Amino acid sequence: MNGNEFRSGLTVNIEVRDSLDNFITRAFDDQYISEKDFEVTNSRTTNLQGLIDIKLKEGKYKLTAIISDKTSKRERKIPPIDFVISKSEKVLDPIVLQSKKSNCDEKDDYVLLNNSSVIPFNKPEDILAIPVTDSTIKSLTINVTRRDTTFITNEEIKQFSFNSAGFELCSDKIILHNNNAPDLKYFLLNNFSANLSEGPIRLEVILDNIPNKKKVFNLQVIWIGKPFSLKDPEKAIKLLSNIESDDKVNELLKGDDELKELNDYWQKFDPTPGTKYNELMNEFYERVDYSDKTFKSIDGKGGADSDRGKTYVKFGAPDRIDRDTTNEDKVVESWYYNNPKRIFVFVDNNGTGKYTLVKEQ
Repeated sequence: MNGNEFRSGLTVNIEVRDSLDNFITRAFDDQYISEKDFEVTNSRTTNLQGLIDIKLKEGKYKLTAIISDKTSKRERKIPPIDFVISKSEKVLDPIVLQSKKSNCDEKDDYVLLNNSSVIPFNKPEDILAIPVTDSTIKSLTINVTRRDTTFITNEEIKQFSFNSAGFELCSDKIILHNNNAPDLKYFLLNNFSANLSEGPIRLEVILDNIPNKKKVFNLQVIWIGKPFSLKDPEKAIKLLSNIESDDKVNELLKGDDELKELNDYWQKFDPTPGTKYNELMNEFYERVDYSDKTFKSIDGKGGADSDRGKTYVKFGAPDRIDRDTTNEDKVVESWYYNNPKRIFVFVDNNGTGKYTLVKEQ
């Protein structure tokens, strides 16, 4: 911590070897971030972006990377990535772009969201961009499947944008410049993940409706920053006792497929039924995660099951919290909500951090 800011950073070291395991090159990048809001430092969706520029000839390569946390000094090794550089390749790996452009150098440019094999499940409004090296290609047709499930069938994409082949870092964002030059032609599919569920997918790309001109990509649809409390469907259903009757919770637990029962329950309250991602479901279980982390007593119990936790899960963060002590030196915590007006008063009777709800109005 530096003054009123929380500061951290990381170092990324990468090494590239060829198919015979000969060393080719090594590079690194240092990035720092500072935040005034402590809660942001615990965010699992806020990210730090950087760029490392390496020039390679045609060939087969393997990239290894180590990420070092400058605060904790811990290191994480990224599994090796095999890749091929070939001038004859017409379709390159898809990338994901934010739907909202960023103004950089007085230009509106696309912002890179993710350029690995991951499609963010919880960003259904964003864009899948498929780069092609041949500017004469007029359209792409895509099919998306997962084993016996078909998500997209013969969808033709004609919307495209000419952009630079490389990325640039602008105001801590990785952007793709629109330069109207034939470096790469990016075919754009809006709202790509809107109707995809989590898990692996097979993306088939066909060029100009010619069946023998196609390429297949194996991708993963992942809920970035998925609440921990959602990873166990049985536990997630039991947590509904904060807002549902015991009879309803028991009814859901008796189903043959707990994950389906859970999703079907929340589908009724989905504010965006046109997408698979449910914002209200995410908000509820994010509150559970916060409560589990924040409202435990010194014996490690409580969390979302405590009186404060149940209140937080049901009503969200209060607009104001006052703390005081009674004549018996017991800590009193009062939560105030403005809309609608509510007041909850909790008392720590034993000095253990186990607060009991004593007043609600």
